[in-house]
Amino acid sequence: MPHCIFEYTDNIKELPSWHSIFKKIHAVLLNTGEWQERDIKSRAIKHEKYFIGNGDIDQAFVTLSIQMIEGRSDELKARISKDALAVLVSFFPLSLAQLKTSITVQVIDIHKASYCRKASYSNMEKSNP
Repeated sequence: MPHCIFEYTDNIKELPSWHSIFKKIHAVLLNTGEWQERDIKSRAIKHEKYFIGNGDIDQAFVTLSIQMIEGRSDELKARISKDALAVLVSFFPLSLAQLKTSITVQVIDIHKASYCRKASYSNMEKSNP
């Protein structure tokens, strides 16, 4: 935990290096001191079927949902959102310039009491969920 879920439309102009984006977003999360590197998981999902606004083909989105166990302060979540948005904006300048593009970040609290996890790490240390 946390889980970083990127979603984007198939018409964005860039061919993003998701590995590079993941590394930078992971760095944003690691810089908070809340998590260990092995706890952060990222994935990207390209959407080929979508409808934005009035359906014009020049509309696009890139969105990042960061799911984390509830309990972090609103200030921390706001800082994470702001820093993650800056990373995403830096990776999609052509889409922002040439399309009607929306880039968003949201932090989503996961209900702690209903979250379950089993992990098999060698030398398992206590980790912060």
